[in-house]
Amino acid sequence: MKTVRILLLVTILLAGMVVGVSASSPYYSYTYSYQSDGTITDIAAPLPYLPEAVYGTTDLQVPLQAPEDLVIDAAQEHFYIVDSTANAVYCFDRDFKLVKTIDSYVENGETKTFASPTGIFLDAVDTLYVADTNNERVVVLDAEGNFLRAITRPESVLLPENFAFMPLKVVADEAGRVFVLCKNVYEGLMQFSAEGAFVGFIGSNRVVFKLSELIWKTIMTDKQAEGMTSFVPVEYTNISLDDDGFIYAVTSVKNVEAPIRRLNSSGDDILIRNPLNGSEEVVGDVLYQEWSANSGDIVGPSAFVDITQDANGNYYALDGKRGRIFAYDEEGNMLFVFGGIHTGQVGTFSSPSAVVYVEEKLYVLDKNRCNVTAFEPTVYTTTIHDAIDAYLQKDYEESIRLWEDVLKMNSNFDLAYMKAGYAYYRMNRYEEAMKYFKIANARAEYSKAYIQYKKQQLNEHFGTIVLVAIAVLAAGVGAWIGIRRWRRRRRNRE
Repeated sequence: MKTVRILLLVTILLAGMVVGVSASSPYYSYTYSYQSDGTITDIAAPLPYLPEAVYGTTDLQVPLQAPEDLVIDAAQEHFYIVDSTANAVYCFDRDFKLVKTIDSYVENGETKTFASPTGIFLDAVDTLYVADTNNERVVVLDAEGNFLRAITRPESVLLPENFAFMPLKVVADEAGRVFVLCKNVYEGLMQFSAEGAFVGFIGSNRVVFKLSELIWKTIMTDKQAEGMTSFVPVEYTNISLDDDGFIYAVTSVKNVEAPIRRLNSSGDDILIRNPLNGSEEVVGDVLYQEWSANSGDIVGPSAFVDITQDANGNYYALDGKRGRIFAYDEEGNMLFVFGGIHTGQVGTFSSPSAVVYVEEKLYVLDKNRCNVTAFEPTVYTTTIHDAIDAYLQKDYEESIRLWEDVLKMNSNFDLAYMKAGYAYYRMNRYEEAMKYFKIANARAEYSKAYIQYKKQQLNEHFGTIVLVAIAVLAAGVGAWIGIRRWRRRRRNRE
């Protein structure tokens, strides 16, 4: 009986520990594993980020009403938030203490205000670009809030007569070119010169469709066809400029060809989709519910609302549908995912609208809750980042050591085996590379390493192989001569 009571007590304690761990985790983190038979499964992973602080009305010293966008200045000292209902741009320090409010400006001696602004951008000299949506203009202000110029509806044969210029998001590159994401514009982003002249459209977001849909549309009546999704380009939901001057663009529409794109100045998508192992799609959630009878369930693929990036080419896409952040490296490998929505826990969201990466931390703006959540990386994430950085710096020994540390925390992380294998491959240590590629079920990489390993073995032991071959040949010749002599003597005796 005493033994039973002890076992019962231990069970209760263990259950309490499990509940405690579960309660302290505001969301579930996972990654994907791709099998040799083509199947895919999600596997649990350590939490990559944890909420550090939530900045609400008391901290911000201003009652946000409908915050739409969040950016940081070039020196990474001040955050800016644009509020579409308050018609204001707020500037905060790194601790989100209010520094100033910009809700008006003077243009040609006349004081003007914003009307439902939804996007902001700061360039390298802190020139502020405001997508003043309902005023149908992009307002450009200097660092002190003084009016510099405005971009208004252009006159162009490319635009219909009833075109309404309603900018939603805006970015500007080092050359001064301005790219504007406009409402109800399906041809892509509108590009303006540094002087404000309209250049044209770039980066049209093409849709994809099923063959069955196309066949049905050909036999449907006009009224039925109107109810189907139109096969026309779709508008982006947000844009972001990376350190190399390329534009990241995301969309929330499920039938687009690529919901995350990286555009050059010509509008070509140059996002690398060449992961070391697994799917070539960079689409957020790969496994999800297609439908549900319960209206409260979230179904369908990810719906991205914003994107940010770090100095090593990793990018972080914010899924507004499930409140998750998906992190990818520059080759399209998913590093980790975290976040949640409508749970009420700290670190989850109601309606996330913007995300910013600053010195390893991630800041997410929530439009409904009118707050900003700061996330700090766990040891798991910092180790992954350090391993990637070491590899980029060609410090392969250090990269392997760090990937080994990652595997101690997550032995199911296929990418860690792949990255360590490639580091060994770069060091010409092909046998070790083969070992890691085999664990990751990477057949193509294993074959490459195997070929190089055979060549390496041949080169290293070429002298020995030649001597052995000569010895075998000599032995063979000697044996052949001996046999011939024996046969000759035998014939002579006979």
